[in-house]
Amino acid sequence: MNSRTIPYIGPFRRRLVGLTIVLGVVLAIGWWVDRGRMEPIPEAGDLKLDCVSYAPFRRPGETPFDPLASVSPQRIEQDLRILRARTDCVRTYAVHQGLEAVPEVARRLGMRVKLGAWIGRDAAANAIELDRAIALTHTYRDVVDLLIVGNEVLLRRELTAPVLSGLLARARRESAVPVSYADVWEFWLRNDGLRGQVDLVTVHILPYWEDEPVAIGQAVEHVFSVAAKVKQHFAGTPVLVGETGWPAAGRQRAGAVPGRVNQARFAREFVARAPREGLSYNVIEGFDQPWKRRLEGAMGGHWGLFDRDGVPHFAWRGALQEDPRWWYGPLAAALVGLVGCIAWVRRRREAFAGALLALVWTATGALAVAHWQYMNAWCRTPLDWVVSGLAALFALLGALLGADRLSVLTGASRQTVPTAHERDAAPSTRSVPHAEAASHEAEPGIARALRRRALPGRAFALCRAATLFAAAVTAIALVFDPRYRGFPWALFAAPALVFLALRLAGERLHADAREERLLAGVIALCAPVIVWIEGVHNAQAIGFALLLLVLAGASAWPYRAGRPARERGG
Repeated sequence: MNSRTIPYIGPFRRRLVGLTIVLGVVLAIGWWVDRGRMEPIPEAGDLKLDCVSYAPFRRPGETPFDPLASVSPQRIEQDLRILRARTDCVRTYAVHQGLEAVPEVARRLGMRVKLGAWIGRDAAANAIELDRAIALTHTYRDVVDLLIVGNEVLLRRELTAPVLSGLLARARRESAVPVSYADVWEFWLRNDGLRGQVDLVTVHILPYWEDEPVAIGQAVEHVFSVAAKVKQHFAGTPVLVGETGWPAAGRQRAGAVPGRVNQARFAREFVARAPREGLSYNVIEGFDQPWKRRLEGAMGGHWGLFDRDGVPHFAWRGALQEDPRWWYGPLAAALVGLVGCIAWVRRRREAFAGALLALVWTATGALAVAHWQYMNAWCRTPLDWVVSGLAALFALLGALLGADRLSVLTGASRQTVPTAHERDAAPSTRSVPHAEAASHEAEPGIARALRRRALPGRAFALCRAATLFAAAVTAIALVFDPRYRGFPWALFAAPALVFLALRLAGERLHADAREERLLAGVIALCAPVIVWIEGVHNAQAIGFALLLLVLAGASAWPYRAGRPARERGG
């Protein structure tokens, strides 16, 4: 049978469909393999960190916003024993919810404390917190090095500089140790009048969170450059870098890419250089804080040197892998692809159609694992898990149903269309009406094949509409509220791939599918805006925007009036 005469799928289109699917699988697997590659980065050896931020709320469900939350001294001791492997100092942020026990535990372990007093809008709560913190500085003067009154209060606009100045003045009069206030470096420069109320200027320098994010290659230099600028501005007053670090997970901001390797690279380079520069610092932070994902997305919950179970994120010597579990993706691709191959053989699909089905199943397996990892990093509440899980179910099911539909289209075409050789060999006495009738046998064959799958066809239409809706909502959110949102590329990659293959095979939306076309239009309009907002250096944003354009274009463009013959079957 000569495939060059198959209608709807000429030799170029047929090869393009196959090439698209194969390319998708290769790229998906290659992405996972790249995450498993060992990356050589500078080493810090056994150097200990000056100080590390400590908050005990590292387990799922724990949050300082729970007024009943309290940590036991036993838990604090367990945490500090873990941190003592890398530092002899911890910085705290409050002296309530059990944290008032930190100095006592630190004394037993031979550690030092930079004690924090949490200050906010509530004047009565501020007075109680300050009373307790000042009392601790007297009781544990041998352990507490510094009292930090307030953390980014000006940044959050919870207090004015004059009110904060009054609290600092009181603390400085009554504290047994030096007093400071901590905020991002720009806010210190804008409010340098506070210098007279502190013994130390504590600034936060976080290259990833800068208004103009700094890529990992320049991140360490940026910290030292800003620190030098702050020291020059506050000449005569000691300067402490109160927070610096790099997130191990999250989304790219401009050229700043979170990740395990980049976090290790920043930490190793910074810790090795700081002693040479004579810079005092505190690294944020000891443990991952899952509760911060509500405030700052996945990035907020993954700044720890240790994960929520107390396991180090990275070693301080040797090369590192971005994801030690990188093989999960290829394994899932192999298993799901095997199921697709079995389905191909059992259902006796024509070779090309069956290969398409098996390859799409393979890609879907790898992408399902990728999206599962995305959900683990980004989902913050049960509702997040339900919504993201349903979106994944519709998207991946739509990809599989679409692959089945594609295999039906290609397989039915091959089985019902005569080749040129067969037409030439036909008796020359065949009547014209008879020949015309024979030439139209292919279309009913495809229609019958699709009608036999009427229920899967309706399910596919539902999944396609749901996927377009999810993509439109995601795109709108990235346009109007992008800072703490990710790029769920794995959610939409499989359906986009399959929708494109169906589009190349001649599939069209129904003429009355206005809602789907509207959603596709919204997606197409938002995609370039996302790139404009994120900037040309954000490769993740550009890739995701291109994926959205493929999804929208493959689903609804170009429109052709009427219902093509292939739609009549489902």
